Amino acid sequence: MSAIYSIQRSRRRRSVAIKVRAGEVVVQAPQHMPERQVYAFVQTKQAWIERHLTQQREVLANLAPRQWANGERLRWLGQPLQLVVGEATRKSCRRRGDVLMATVTPRSNPAKEPRELIRKWYCQQAQDWLDDFFDAWPADHALQPKIWSVGSFSSKWGHCNRRGELKFSWKLWLAPEWVVRNVVIHELCHLREFNHGARFWQLVAEHSNDYQEAEKWLRQHGMTVLNEAYLDYAEAT
Repeated sequence: MSAIYSIQRSRRRRSVAIKVRAGEVVVQAPQHMPERQVYAFVQTKQAWIERHLTQQREVLANLAPRQWANGERLRWLGQPLQLVVGEATRKSCRRRGDVLMATVTPRSNPAKEPRELIRKWYCQQAQDWLDDFFDAWPADHALQPKIWSVGSFSSKWGHCNRRGELKFSWKLWLAPEWVVRNVVIHELCHLREFNHGARFWQLVAEHSNDYQEAEKWLRQHGMTVLNEAYLDYAEAT
């Protein structure tokens, strides 16, 4: 049986590609490629698609879809936090030990407000973490960003531009701290090597002895940590 898939077309794309994301198949195709040609390509990749679908669905089966409700699990630097949602006259989000308390008002939208409060909390905590990291980063180091900030990306952990500006997804801070550190170092190394060539990875290796394990973790868990439908990952068994 052929896998069900959606097609994303682009005028810039010159060839067809397949991505399996969160248990769904997306085919990226040139704007004017005939659908029968897309279908024929998908048929040649059936074994590959089914293998990846099976692997991803096994992962998703161990995670509950995010509802932003009492009792759900979130993570801060890999450590579990229990979410508690309550009501009061003022909105707030704060952590007490292993509990993250999101307080909304009676007029708040229950489908949106807890999520937005928690996102803002993560952004602020992540910014504080980055400030501390760069305060401890040697001032005479050759890899010095001009500015760093926290935002939201749907499919990547961080970004570096040629102006020396670093930006990271708040979702990164759901990951263990050693993984977060490696992503920051990864983007710092782009200040010198704006590519993923051999010299770039050599530079990364000079600043991190566990970057390969971090890259493996990111590939394994990015599908669900970056996905706002889950924002979590299953522990290895």
